[in-house]
Amino acid sequence: MSGRRDLLSTGRTDYGLQMTLQNFGDNHAWYLAGSAVYYAGSPNFAPNDSKVIPTILVGYERRLTDNTHVILQGYASPSVYSHRDTDLDELLATKYQASLGFYHRIGAGLISFAVTENLQNLNNTPDIGFQLGFALTPALRE
Repeated sequence: MSGRRDLLSTGRTDYGLQMTLQNFGDNHAWYLAGSAVYYAGSPNFAPNDSKVIPTILVGYERRLTDNTHVILQGYASPSVYSHRDTDLDELLATKYQASLGFYHRIGAGLISFAVTENLQNLNNTPDIGFQLGFALTPALRE
């Protein structure tokens, strides 16, 4: 397995397919995304087999100003582990998460921030996460 490095890469390739439905209004947008990822498994510290992992994401976006939008998302996805891998119910449970964030456009730049909260099974994903991002988007230049 070329490229395998513990804690960084399994050396395997995962593949995914996603479909998104969107509905845009003057000041808001709704979207629903479904995806399936072929997870090639991991030979590392917690070995597990390959499988297809479905995921669903529901989102709502509201424009606050011409340059600032707020986004609320809900996410659900089954675990990558099976009873062959572990008997820990927390690791076998479906992941449910919610994220609240915003993005703000400044010229050709886009700044984003989000907080993600684990909603149900607190021992299968981090309880809370933060995302801070910057994107250079010349096509959005005013």
